[in-house]
Amino acid sequence: MAVVWSADRDGVRYEVHRKGKKLELYANGVQHSEFHPGRLLTGSVWDLLWLPALLQDPGRYRRVLVLGLGGGSLVPPIRTLLNPDTFVAVELDAPHLEVARDVFGVAAMGVDTQLADACQWLSEYQGPPFDLIIEDLFSPSNQQVTRAVPATLEWQRQLASHVSEQGMLVMNFGDWPEYRDSALSSDAPMAGFASRFRLSCSDCHNAVIAFSRTEARSIQLRRRLAGIPELNSRDARGRLDYHIRQLD
Repeated sequence: MAVVWSADRDGVRYEVHRKGKKLELYANGVQHSEFHPGRLLTGSVWDLLWLPALLQDPGRYRRVLVLGLGGGSLVPPIRTLLNPDTFVAVELDAPHLEVARDVFGVAAMGVDTQLADACQWLSEYQGPPFDLIIEDLFSPSNQQVTRAVPATLEWQRQLASHVSEQGMLVMNFGDWPEYRDSALSSDAPMAGFASRFRLSCSDCHNAVIAFSRTEARSIQLRRRLAGIPELNSRDARGRLDYHIRQLD
């Protein structure tokens, strides 16, 4: 393991570690992103954030918004598998965005990266809706993996107001209790949505919750995964670690 990039900003120690071809971004010892030039899969939580998109036809996601880019682990699979016309990513933490642009090289993948507070950016946004919104807002200063923005019904409804009629909203929680004890585990956030799923993996405690405007079943995800060569090789099958459960 070698440290190939580091910075100290506002009491946070940032480091990028190289392990073979894999790059890992850490903030105060907590891993926030991972990048490998030859793999779409990380085998961890970052896969769970884009996998729900495959519950539906990948061709429907023409406009994608990521709130909380981190180092950009989501960018290669979204660009390769969904290839949206518009791909916007908002990140509050300048060192994270610096790593994404200059170390992981996401700028070359056709991403409009914005250095901004996600809540403020969304409140001021007046453009067309997005077909996929991925909300992954965690504080780099936290040594515990917890959300940076409370998962209130008001916040979820603000997010949902920017999701297209056949779109999807994906939200990341530090663990299942954080979601279970939030207002979003009730029936109220399902207004305007037809299906809700929980995704998890053995590598982490995160609970990723996906809200789909249109009805979906987990078997649709499994069938699409089987039909994508990049995700159906022996290496990919061994790396893909996910569990999905329908909540509604």
